[in-house]
Amino acid sequence: MIKYFRTIDWLKLAKLTWILMAIYIAFTFSICLFKYFTFLYHAMDLAIFNQVFYNSSLGNFFHFTIHPTSYLGDHFKPLILFLIPFYSLYKSPLVLLFLQTIFITLAAIPLFLICKNHLSPLQSLLVILLYLFNPVTMDINLFEFHMLPLAIFFLFYAYYFYDQNKFKPFIIFILLSLLIREDIPLAIFMFGILAIIERKKLKWILSPMILSAIYFLLALKIIAHFSTSGSYKFFVNYSWLGNNPLEMIENVFIKFPEVLQKIMIIQNLEIVLGFFMVFLFIPLYRPKNLLLCLGYFLGIIFILKPGDIVFKTHYATVFIAVFCLSTIFSIKALSSSRKFMNFYEKSKDVLIIVLISAFIYIFLTLGPLLPFIKIIFITDYEKVKLRNEFIEQIPESDSVITGYDFLTYLSSRKKLYALNYVFLGRQQYNVGDYIVPNDTQYLLVDFNDITGFHLQYQNTVPTYYYEGDNNLKKLLREKNLHLKMLKNNIALWQKDYNGAEPVLYEIYENRLPDIKTPQETSLGGKIKFLGYNKEGDKISLFFKPLQKIDKNYFLKINGVIQTLGYGLYPTSEWQTNQIIQINFYDMPIINDNILLIDIMGGFELTGVGSIKKIIDTEKILGEFAVI
Repeated sequence: MIKYFRTIDWLKLAKLTWILMAIYIAFTFSICLFKYFTFLYHAMDLAIFNQVFYNSSLGNFFHFTIHPTSYLGDHFKPLILFLIPFYSLYKSPLVLLFLQTIFITLAAIPLFLICKNHLSPLQSLLVILLYLFNPVTMDINLFEFHMLPLAIFFLFYAYYFYDQNKFKPFIIFILLSLLIREDIPLAIFMFGILAIIERKKLKWILSPMILSAIYFLLALKIIAHFSTSGSYKFFVNYSWLGNNPLEMIENVFIKFPEVLQKIMIIQNLEIVLGFFMVFLFIPLYRPKNLLLCLGYFLGIIFILKPGDIVFKTHYATVFIAVFCLSTIFSIKALSSSRKFMNFYEKSKDVLIIVLISAFIYIFLTLGPLLPFIKIIFITDYEKVKLRNEFIEQIPESDSVITGYDFLTYLSSRKKLYALNYVFLGRQQYNVGDYIVPNDTQYLLVDFNDITGFHLQYQNTVPTYYYEGDNNLKKLLREKNLHLKMLKNNIALWQKDYNGAEPVLYEIYENRLPDIKTPQETSLGGKIKFLGYNKEGDKISLFFKPLQKIDKNYFLKINGVIQTLGYGLYPTSEWQTNQIIQINFYDMPIINDNILLIDIMGGFELTGVGSIKKIIDTEKILGEFAVI
């Protein structure tokens, strides 16, 4: 193998690059397919884009209902219009996932061309491997769908023509890059700074600066026009710097100590070191080209809580492109160093083995292969089948409200609404009320989402969170939604449904219900468990609050967390003169101790770009048995 690498020429590398591209597509898109068919896309982004593309393919351009506005009120991404003909061939989220995979893969072609102008074939192979099989590249590909990853292809070509001093195609590709998203100007502007350092002609300096500035301001104007808030709602992330772009720029200097403090935190250092690590620290030798991502880096660290989100999502797009370029010129500079080349000639085989070993280690420890293998074995395929059964109950033309797990799979329709916003009663970033039309036909709820809302919103927006149950009950009442199907913690309500309805909970005020198996157990001095009834596949649990409760508690049954009152009548609503009966259907809880718990936590990304709930603290308030 080492002999093959040492004798590789440009023709062999070209063929090998196409093989590597095919392997990349096969590997990453296989994971995408698995995620899609096992309901592992639940971060909302793929659902949002698919609904935008679906409605646009029908002539209603940029229309979507998950957020109550045109998508132009969220982001300005006119390149979507160029992709709609491809999407129209088969209107599915899978098309978007495939397009994203193809664009990321095809970016290896301009990368190959840049390498060919500066490196040897063997050196170029290292760069191509570091791009295609970089854990960060794969994480970008696997996390939902976004337009931003498509920028890698256009940025590489823009740099190729910049490097070749071909001005017209350079302008074409920076314009195409700008069409991807309103924050790409942060990267394009830096071409002008790089041109100053490299003493290029004035047109190379001014063109990217002026075009990016004009496009940025124009994009913000368009977004503000279509936004329900009348402004670019994502500026809320920069509110500590000011209320408008000019004020924010001024305050970068006026509040410089505060800005410096925000930059110089350990998490930001970890981000920088992380990108250097996945490129084997090679870019450190000639970091000049890293200037291209400086503006984008500042934009990221000023708005986000630093951490894995930068590495595992589309936010890493600009970084992965720029670090590839810096790797190329660092290798080129090392090749010009007599000292290094003497060392290289003496230790060529050892160095190749070390680089290959380091590359494999990083791929296995940070890449998606091992997490993907693990998730294949732990996936609950019976629940996958059940979710498909629920989806089959909903006609493709009808409007639906649903939660994270189902949004993507119901997004090829004109009207779709997000359960989390319905629960809060507020739009994203609290820019207004979240209104659901009266003609909405279905509500599909996985009650695990209610647990997720607790982890997500209890501490961040407690006022709206504790109104969630009232918002849900109001929705059911005003839209005349009735429970049609309930199985294994998933429920489907249909408008005007008049069949038999499973009863989720019952409230007894100042009277004692018929409890066939009484069992009085105090649960932390807050709630008393009174006993249970069994009728076929239905088990009813009875509780009485001993004091007014100001929090929502949960049950842990067979290791699974269940919402008390199905999120429609949680413990924060219980009154001391009430006995609450909660009915469970198809729930195997016999011979198991049931825990009453108080939980706190949040969400984190898995190794394949899915989101999972994390319980940081779990306080057991008490336990009881159902025999």
